Amino acid sequence: MHIIKVNATESTNSLAREWFNTNKNDSSICIVASNQTSGRGQRGASWVSNAGENLTFSVIYPKPSVEISDQFLISAAVGLQIIKALKQLKINNLKLKWPNDIMADSYKIGGVLIENILQNNVISASIIGIGLNINQVHFPDLPKAASLKNLTGTIYSTEEVLSNVLEQLEKMIVSKDKSFFENVHEDYEANLFRNNKASTFQLKDGSFIVGIILGVTPSGLLRLKVEDEEIRTFDLKELKLLF
Repeated sequence: MHIIKVNATESTNSLAREWFNTNKNDSSICIVASNQTSGRGQRGASWVSNAGENLTFSVIYPKPSVEISDQFLISAAVGLQIIKALKQLKINNLKLKWPNDIMADSYKIGGVLIENILQNNVISASIIGIGLNINQVHFPDLPKAASLKNLTGTIYSTEEVLSNVLEQLEKMIVSKDKSFFENVHEDYEANLFRNNKASTFQLKDGSFIVGIILGVTPSGLLRLKVEDEEIRTFDLKELKLLF
């Protein structure tokens, strides 16, 4: 995979989208920024990362073999591939917090933001934005955030971590057929943070509910068992999981 390194950019996802729109080729590209000044997370949140201490990068995944209705599989597969890469570095107790946060020992160590480019009712490319906390040790006002260094005491080479992650993502990108995604839904649920456990959630109106996570639908909606054994589904904008 070709890697483009930049010292600073507002958002590697935005830069990757510009690259794809300008070049219009079928090559997978990785854009890595030492400093991302306006990184984006889910629900419009910002992604704050100390320059040079972590990884902020985006991968262009051209022509994924996934239907628009199944696009959540891309996000799920990316999370699973990141977990595989981190396991090679002996990071333990890894989970995926719905929809696509990377957790270790119940701390958030990374996140994924997928932006699909749709043309003629197909996904022409997926822009895979990834942020991973590598060597940063202080996370002001983020008590549940951590880095690989926080967890293990080891200072990591960001180049090595990037290489491991890209190696796993490449397996997905070069597959070029739907067989790669056959077991992704099942594997995602097997690695889902707090699956089958009672958890507290905040709804968009500010109220709270308690529910047991039962998994996700094929489209990525969270399935919860709430009061009176009722099964409900929620999308990303409707609630967030509290710790």
